Amino acid sequence: MKLLIIIDSLGSGGAETSTEVICDFLTEKKEAFEIVCLDKKKVGVQDRVLEKGYPVHFIKKGNFLKEVIQISRIIKQGNYDVVHSILFRSNLRTRLAKLLVKFKHIESLVNTTYSEERFNDPKVGKLSLKLYFWLDKLTSRLFVDHFHSITETVKNHYIQKLGINKNKITVVFRGRKPLFESKDFKEYTQERPLKLLNVGRHEFQKGQIYLLEAVKVVKERGHKVQLTVLGRDGGETQRMKDFIKNSHLENEVLLLGYTSNVPKYLSEADIFVFPSLYEGLGGALIEAQSAALPIICNDIPVFREVVNTDKNAKLINTHDTGKVVEAIEFFIFKPENIEKFGKNSLQNYNEKYRLDDNNEKMYQLYQSLC
Repeated sequence: MKLLIIIDSLGSGGAETSTEVICDFLTEKKEAFEIVCLDKKKVGVQDRVLEKGYPVHFIKKGNFLKEVIQISRIIKQGNYDVVHSILFRSNLRTRLAKLLVKFKHIESLVNTTYSEERFNDPKVGKLSLKLYFWLDKLTSRLFVDHFHSITETVKNHYIQKLGINKNKITVVFRGRKPLFESKDFKEYTQERPLKLLNVGRHEFQKGQIYLLEAVKVVKERGHKVQLTVLGRDGGETQRMKDFIKNSHLENEVLLLGYTSNVPKYLSEADIFVFPSLYEGLGGALIEAQSAALPIICNDIPVFREVVNTDKNAKLINTHDTGKVVEAIEFFIFKPENIEKFGKNSLQNYNEKYRLDDNNEKMYQLYQSLC
């Protein structure tokens, strides 16, 4: 089998990390693969992938048509058995390349792109999103042979929104390496700060401003708490910094930016908080469960699929500050729940998100398309 993966970039994100993971697996299997990137990114997995010696092509920047032509030429010259595109810009260009060259095309569905919450993002042009929707709907039916969805929720989203045939979508969860096979839980007492961790770029989608509002209230109620946010700067960074300064939360909130050493912070945290307004899955949520961390996350369909409500996770309405505070206090007032929920997180990870199991499923899907 010879595989070509086409992705927007190898930056920082769940899709990019999963690309590195499947390439590691294919290398172990001694299967041939190459990667095409639309953009270069210094922050993320790009340097690691290049250091491993994986073959990566960066296409020359140009207009949409020129990029489609470049992709079609790479596909024609490479004689690949399967072409796998990931993320929206790459998907569109790969679809249109079918007008110039024949190939077997599988495409990953990684987000609930047309969720109502996304239309509420002030930085998203509603007209542009609607135009993309119709372009997506038309070309997905014409040019894609099969789809890979990272959750049942995402699969159902695209069936409902774009009318994709359910038989053309296969669900394979994203796998992650386990951080712990077992864990010695640190005893939490109210004499020390409760350590909260969030991982995600600073964007509207991630809902971090609502988490900051909750931390402010928790502090005002006299509780000791420390929130660490890992993730690159984005459209919400300045708003978050202003809120921290104006609310005098400099000692309670740390914005540490992007780091490749997320496991260190996962091992030190008490609770993982994920207030995202919409997601395809949320790879960080899997990593947190592999680290045996209790979860606080937004009550949206995809998260109800990924975690176990009231067993390893407290689900909240991100927009309701009182509910976010209530979930944090659930662990403050009953610290024994930290270990109880944490053990359940590790069990849930082992049952659904083991790396080798999901890599093997993805490998079998590639082979079935050859």
